[in-house]
Amino acid sequence: MLASKTKYKNPFFRFRFSAYAFYILLFTSYATQAQSVTGEPAGVPELHKKYEFAPWEDPTVTSINRQPSRATAYSYTSVEDALKGDRTKSRIQMLNGDWNFKYAVNLKEANKDFYKNTVSGWDKIEVPSNWEMKGYDNPIYKSAVYPFRPINPPYIPKDYNGVGSYQRSFTVPENWKDMTVTLHFGAVSSGFEVWLNGEFLGYGEDSFLPSEFDITPYLKAGENVVSVRVIRWADGSYLEDQDHWRMSGIQREVFIMAEPKLRIQDFFVQTKLDKKYEDAIFKLRPKVENLTGEKVKDYTINVQLYDANNTAMFKEPLQRPVIDLINESYPRLDNVRFGFFQETIKNPKKWSSEEPNLYTMVISIKDKNGNITEAKSCKVGFRSIEFSKENGKMLINGKETYVYGVNRHDHNPVRGKAVTREDIKQDITTIKKFNFNFIRTSHYPNDPYFYELCDQYGIMVMDEANQETHGIGGKLSNDPKWTNAYLERMTRMVERDKNHPSVVMWSLGNEGGKGPNHAAMSGWVHDFDITRPVHYEPAQGNAKLDGYIDPLDPGYPKTIDHAYRFENPQDDSYVDMVSRFYPGVFTPKFLVDQKKDTRPIIFVEYSHAMGNSVGNLKELWDEFRSLPRVIGGCIWEFKDQGLVKFDSRSDQNYFAHGGDFGEKYHDGNFNTKGIVDSNGKPKGSIFENKWVYQPATSTLKDGNQLEIKNRSAVKSLAGYIPVLKVLENGNIIKTQILKPFNLEAGQSTTLNISQYLPKMKSDAEYLLNIEFQLSKDELWASKGYAVAEDQFVLKKKEVVLESKKGNLNVSESDSDFNIKGKSFDIKINKANGALSSYVFNGEEQVFAPLLPNFVRPLTDNDKRGWKSQKLLKQWYKAKPKLTNIKIDRLASEIKITSDYEIINDSASVNVVYNIKPDGTIKVDYSLKASNKLPNIPKIGMQMGVQRKFDQISWYGRGELENYNDRSFGSFVGKYSLPINDFIEHYPKPQENGNRCDVRWMALSSPQKSNGFLVVNDTKLLSMSAWPYTQENLSAATHTYELKDPGFLTVNIDLIQMGVGGNDSWTLVAQPLEQYQIKSGDYQYSFYLTPFSGSKNELESSLKKFKY
Repeated sequence: MLASKTKYKNPFFRFRFSAYAFYILLFTSYATQAQSVTGEPAGVPELHKKYEFAPWEDPTVTSINRQPSRATAYSYTSVEDALKGDRTKSRIQMLNGDWNFKYAVNLKEANKDFYKNTVSGWDKIEVPSNWEMKGYDNPIYKSAVYPFRPINPPYIPKDYNGVGSYQRSFTVPENWKDMTVTLHFGAVSSGFEVWLNGEFLGYGEDSFLPSEFDITPYLKAGENVVSVRVIRWADGSYLEDQDHWRMSGIQREVFIMAEPKLRIQDFFVQTKLDKKYEDAIFKLRPKVENLTGEKVKDYTINVQLYDANNTAMFKEPLQRPVIDLINESYPRLDNVRFGFFQETIKNPKKWSSEEPNLYTMVISIKDKNGNITEAKSCKVGFRSIEFSKENGKMLINGKETYVYGVNRHDHNPVRGKAVTREDIKQDITTIKKFNFNFIRTSHYPNDPYFYELCDQYGIMVMDEANQETHGIGGKLSNDPKWTNAYLERMTRMVERDKNHPSVVMWSLGNEGGKGPNHAAMSGWVHDFDITRPVHYEPAQGNAKLDGYIDPLDPGYPKTIDHAYRFENPQDDSYVDMVSRFYPGVFTPKFLVDQKKDTRPIIFVEYSHAMGNSVGNLKELWDEFRSLPRVIGGCIWEFKDQGLVKFDSRSDQNYFAHGGDFGEKYHDGNFNTKGIVDSNGKPKGSIFENKWVYQPATSTLKDGNQLEIKNRSAVKSLAGYIPVLKVLENGNIIKTQILKPFNLEAGQSTTLNISQYLPKMKSDAEYLLNIEFQLSKDELWASKGYAVAEDQFVLKKKEVVLESKKGNLNVSESDSDFNIKGKSFDIKINKANGALSSYVFNGEEQVFAPLLPNFVRPLTDNDKRGWKSQKLLKQWYKAKPKLTNIKIDRLASEIKITSDYEIINDSASVNVVYNIKPDGTIKVDYSLKASNKLPNIPKIGMQMGVQRKFDQISWYGRGELENYNDRSFGSFVGKYSLPINDFIEHYPKPQENGNRCDVRWMALSSPQKSNGFLVVNDTKLLSMSAWPYTQENLSAATHTYELKDPGFLTVNIDLIQMGVGGNDSWTLVAQPLEQYQIKSGDYQYSFYLTPFSGSKNELESSLKKFKY
């Protein structure tokens, strides 16, 4: 090559000359990849052989010889196979599996010439995978500010920058002879070179988009050897400073694909609905590439559209000569018409997240004899996206639609970023089942299979470019040397995903400041795709408009609080919506009241789900729905990003977070903030999402009038089975299946339910549940799955204790009051005033004394967010100090009263133990606290009970944990779980497992034949149990540090403050005011009683409380 024959003493000039030579060759290559406009045949392109510069440190070079990005499609030999869309029947050969692998700590240590020969004796590594998850180097978790040093773009670390060398062989099928063969890498992190049979093929960057190379000139008969060298950090890594695990390697699938020399290179489908949202125009713009060396004037392009039953929509396939496309003339003014093929479709079924109707388009090429030489296909959805001129809300096909969204990262706790199709399907299924309708691909394009499922399942997508420069802000967006790198990350994503109906918005990236390069990205996509809006949250501030506040202005608030960072609501003109992070409940109205902007508002990250979080979701959505312009938002985030790691000291696996792999730079457990755990198991918080987003909502009004509203945008409630359930003391006593309501979207109706209600007993509680269940199987759930549910109290009950008569023997020692009955021996300790022992049938029940407790193990929001331990420090430092204890011997019971000083003269507690002849203890609790004290974290008592009572049964809200600001999606009922399932295993231990509105809770043996029962009096309880102490939960940083103390800790509370979570790093993290506990006077009571005997002894014990 030219550059290799010229020597310069100055390496700078040598590098520039080499780059110049490369661009000449690249231009020549592109110029020969299509038939000329005169109709003359094109030649086969010759690939660039080698280079003498470092493309991984030049932002103007993002690839070498990489093919243009194109829509995901596979080459079939027949229309029938293309219509079925089974890619295993296409011209494809997978190269996944074991590859030879060698790791080096940097480029200097790596084998430079390994591609010249077939290697031997190397390790084997699975492809796709991340090499850090296979034992080579360590994964690094960084929220922001890059995982390497020095930070000096475009230059990369020299000493520590891992290199993975890969090699494998393959044989090309004989029937691929005389075809164009492409080598496809789904995604490689982060920069990589590739060779075939010792010849240089090319280079690529962008860790989350495909790279394709034409390998036709270098294929040979028999075995072919492909070699790949991957560098962990390239200059492109400066554009990839996202909040997730930083990992390396060939992390998505690899395959080779054959296509004819005259091939359908790409195609772009657009659909346009008329003003009535009925009829549609189908538009198609294909691209063909002719490398046959022959004229193709007798070849035709053919297009047919099929409905869900594979019925053809066109009487005859649309057909035009290939030469018409090749010789198409572009005008000097305006542009060529988009629709090379264009046809009106009468009232097609529309695609939406509620009704994801899909058609299949098959495009094919026929030769002069009418033979199919190639066929490709894609799914087509007829839908429109716009914003209402009246109220600014989002309209899908003219119907007001909210963004019930979630941010999703690729993550598998064992595989890292190299997720499987099964992983993706599990995520999509869970997201759909919990009533989400929107995913932001935070913060990079996903695997094509993801979009395929979103098309089918009905999930809207904000497709986000792999661009974030968090650690250096907008520096690179203002540097023209980086313009092409920015543009490519947008254009290549859009080109690949342009045909997916699920993609309803494009995003320029995340947290990368702003500048001309972002404007260029937006400008390109707005012109290329007129059907979708463009999003970019950092596009805040428009210096061209009045009222702009300069960041250096003294009036510009210096705060890290996203909820208050709205100084410049006039966002730049190149975005189509106002986007913000982490609002407080006040924020939506604040933004709407700014009259300088009228664009729709989306909270693209909100409700930070770190640890025990996601409080006040209902209140946020009450605001979202009541205000104009607000279209919704995306929870941060879907899944915890813990990685499975083994701790040899405790002999157990745990979910590791930042810092657990010896990384020098990390951000701790800030990556464990999902509404499902790292394995994808739903947490309690996701049930709140499900309820807030549910498509039908019900309200019980006077006179047993049940008002039902269809909150859907499109779908009628006729597709759901309404089911009424009546519960008596938590037991379902009647189930009534109703006829489906033919209630259109947005409409309401009222149903008198009196005829369905049973006669109610005076001493029982009655609840009414209404569910809307699927009437048929869906891709994501089976018939009978409840998509919506509400619950109402029909009749309350008061606790009535039927106490048996008997004799009590009272004795007293220096340390205890001792009360004995027929089968029990109770001790109240004189030193602490607490129930310290309860021996029942010769067996001790109490293993830690029952004492007042005002605090909880700090949640992430508490500790790193609003810092409750500091703001409420008087309560966190408070220790009950016994000031007086006395005993009263009454005719029917023994009463022992303990008085405690809590905070000097400002707070005190009075606890009364009323011991009944049958051994039941009624505990009366009274707190008196000055209203000058700060809010109280919780009001309650704590004790320890026998460890073997590890089956937790209760009548209250469930099934999973819930809190006073996160309980609307948790319904009252009778539940039972083993302790290991009852608690929530947060990777960083913290407060967990609470259940609200508890009537009773039993801790028992699995058979429920013996145990310890807690029953409420007149007020409902807030309860939890842990197989650890509160002190251990508070001190532990990992689950393997939790130690079984030999008993269960039981919390019997009147109330606990909410979990909050608008963010997890400022005061906005705290619960809303109505979910905090004002200092003042509080009273509540509860009953304690052990039980043992027959299999149904728990039920027998509950009968004396009329449960």
